[in-house]
Amino acid sequence: MTASVEGSDGSLLPHALSFAGQGDLLWLHVAADALTALAYFMIPMTLVYFLRRRQGTLSFGWAISLFAAFILLCGTSYVLGIITLWSPIYWAQGWLKLLTALVSIATAAAILPLVPRLLAMRSPEELAAANQQLAQANARLEETNHQLQLEMAGREVAERELRRSLADLNRAVAELEQFAYIASHDLQAPLRNIAGFVQLLERRYRERLEGDGLEFLDFIGQGVRQMKALIEDLLALSRVGRGAESRLEPRPLAATLEEALKPLSGQIASSGAEIVHGELPVVLAEHRLLGQLFQNLIGNALKFQGQGARPRIEIRCSAEGERWHVVIADNGIGIPPAQLEAVFAIFRRLHPQDEYEGSGIGLAICRKIAVHHGGELFATSDGEGRGSQFHLLLPQQPRLRESRPGAPDPGVGA
Repeated sequence: MTASVEGSDGSLLPHALSFAGQGDLLWLHVAADALTALAYFMIPMTLVYFLRRRQGTLSFGWAISLFAAFILLCGTSYVLGIITLWSPIYWAQGWLKLLTALVSIATAAAILPLVPRLLAMRSPEELAAANQQLAQANARLEETNHQLQLEMAGREVAERELRRSLADLNRAVAELEQFAYIASHDLQAPLRNIAGFVQLLERRYRERLEGDGLEFLDFIGQGVRQMKALIEDLLALSRVGRGAESRLEPRPLAATLEEALKPLSGQIASSGAEIVHGELPVVLAEHRLLGQLFQNLIGNALKFQGQGARPRIEIRCSAEGERWHVVIADNGIGIPPAQLEAVFAIFRRLHPQDEYEGSGIGLAICRKIAVHHGGELFATSDGEGRGSQFHLLLPQQPRLRESRPGAPDPGVGA
């Protein structure tokens, strides 16, 4: 037999009738449902308060909102359960339960993908350890920063000292160049007097001298000639890169070489020298100085030859990156490996004056010309008797070294 929940007029009956007049049981259900509903209402209120008070955006705040809506609907269901004890609003209660079911399904679907992310979240202990590691890393970073600041301060001091030293060096070089010019320039006048009187002695008294007197007169003449050559070379060294003639121009290197060979034509003819060169490019340079460099290097190659040897000199040039590499190679007496750098020192001679004449300044002039163009000059050799090679490295777009202030113009009054 099925119990009927309809009244005599076909309407639904309130739920309280099922308690058969047992008031204590009825109020027990009312109290339990009311407390449960109150707890359900407090949970979404707490979640809403959390979302509003939290700083920044929570990546899964929408899932918390769905969960709060689900809990709120659950609490409302308990409230309707209390109402249906006296008012049979079962249709409203059913629709509410359906809505609660839909929201609960949506909440479950939203929360499930979040489980891996939630599991990946660090525990408070892990966060505390990470914070400690971060603090230690920050301490090391601060220490490193402090060390870097000390190092930078030290480098600044070193750079100031280096700039001061470079300034002192530049000043010393300028003073040395000025001294070389003044000394060589002012020595010419007394030297001309000495040479003039030597010539007078030779014309007037040479026939009266004999033996040691003639030999001493020859020694004086030779010394005057050597001194004259030395002073002229000093002047040439001090003139490199000075005066209004210093300018760059593009010109075939072969033409510069040809002009440099003209003053050496007598030596070339008398020694039977063979001078060869391949294709030489157009070079941007101060060709007056390049001609002097060629003349000095080729003159040395003609001079420093073994007894009875026929000089052979080869000039070649190739592009290496942004530089020209010019090589002047000879088959002369060569250079000992230990002296390859020393030969460029001023007044440095590897052989006595009576063996090979010279002032010991020619290669110093050549290197200064190379440096004036922003380039380099160095020598290589396989040893004595096996020839030598001089390597000139010139920038394809050179910038001439500026003339030092304070020194006189060597072209004036020379």
